[in-house]
Amino acid sequence: MIQIALLLFGVEFVRSKFWFLGLVGIVWGALGLGVMIDGLDGELYFPLRAFGLLLLLESIVTLSVASSGVGTQRAVLFFKGGICFFVAVLILADKVYSNLLLAIIFGFTYFVIGLLAITSAWVVRFPRWRSALFSGGVQVVFAVLLVSPYPISNSATVSFFLGALMIVSGLNTVRIARRVQRLRHGTSTFELLAPRDLLSDFKQLPPEEPQPEQPEPEAPGNDPLVVHIWTPEGTASAATIPRPIINRYIAAVDAQGVISTGHAAIELSPSVYLSLYPVADIDRSPSEFFRILKATRNNDVPGTFLPDYATEVANWCDSDRKIVFHQYSRKALIEFSNNYRRQATYNLTYRNCSSSVAFALEASMDGVLSERSRRWRSVLQTLLMPELWIAAQVRKRAMTMAWTPGLVMDYARALRVIVHPVPRPWFQRIPWRGASSKSLPDKKQD
Repeated sequence: MIQIALLLFGVEFVRSKFWFLGLVGIVWGALGLGVMIDGLDGELYFPLRAFGLLLLLESIVTLSVASSGVGTQRAVLFFKGGICFFVAVLILADKVYSNLLLAIIFGFTYFVIGLLAITSAWVVRFPRWRSALFSGGVQVVFAVLLVSPYPISNSATVSFFLGALMIVSGLNTVRIARRVQRLRHGTSTFELLAPRDLLSDFKQLPPEEPQPEQPEPEAPGNDPLVVHIWTPEGTASAATIPRPIINRYIAAVDAQGVISTGHAAIELSPSVYLSLYPVADIDRSPSEFFRILKATRNNDVPGTFLPDYATEVANWCDSDRKIVFHQYSRKALIEFSNNYRRQATYNLTYRNCSSSVAFALEASMDGVLSERSRRWRSVLQTLLMPELWIAAQVRKRAMTMAWTPGLVMDYARALRVIVHPVPRPWFQRIPWRGASSKSLPDKKQD
């Protein structure tokens, strides 16, 4: 979440505040260590009831704001608010059964997350998969500790769990601060999010041949940046079998057994159109399924980039979702597109159409909120936006498994709300502040 915020605030903000970021990470991690030790020594000094009240208030606010969300955003906020509300009620009840339920909930959650991390790392084999495998194993062990009666007592479950989260987030914040400190002049904050192998590939590209001088183009107007999404269900030729999550994020299957995976592209007319396809269809038979899921170099195949949206529509069909941005870094997007298109390689799980669009969108978001970063109140308002948390969760899932058109759509929508906030911010959409705003329709153009 911090990385996405730093990307939006820009390199000047990042370089001037890296020391503050590191200090916050150290203090936050130290507080977490104190909270965890407090949960282990048998005598709780942590203000558990006050924390439960704050969590209850946060859950009520989240549930109130969720009704004004769009599509998946609404579902995620309702789920997050409902879980936090249930946990807050258990904390405030402070009974033996409530402490046991908390241990089971926290332990089961971390066990599932760790198991998914281990499975996706082992199957997909994305870069740095071994560290993800180790991290997943640590989460499984942590889950077992949470539900064990010894050495952790049920009454100390919340403080132990919260302390561990604070330590991990503090260490991650310090790590980000160190990466920020090493940013060279002339670089961008996109380097904080971009995979290291992608940046190394860019650096290894041969220098471009000098082009003949051309007259300077006219200053660009308000050309919109458009993220095109062809959803699996929207591109199916017949009615699909109802499987909401699978259809949205993986693939849709119609009654005849035809599989539709969808597609994603990004357009800034007339300068950029990034739409990556494999030159030849990939064998997706069951016998080859696990092999082609691996994000290894031996699964790279030749790829091709379509020239423009008109050609894509002529060859296939119109995109059924369009997420439009009016604030973006035109220069950064064009530079990324030029570098990315020089290597026409396709990988089903690591360098596909969706990952190309996700990275291009992040490059275009570099420093778009630089004006907002000059006021601490605006910075805090941005950090407290629910959409920033949603964007971080979507990106985390995609980077540990694979980018799909559905994940790109949710990611782009969350970023759009952050960059182009609605007239009434989230804290003014709470029902008891007045007439609540109606939910925006899930339009085909957002």
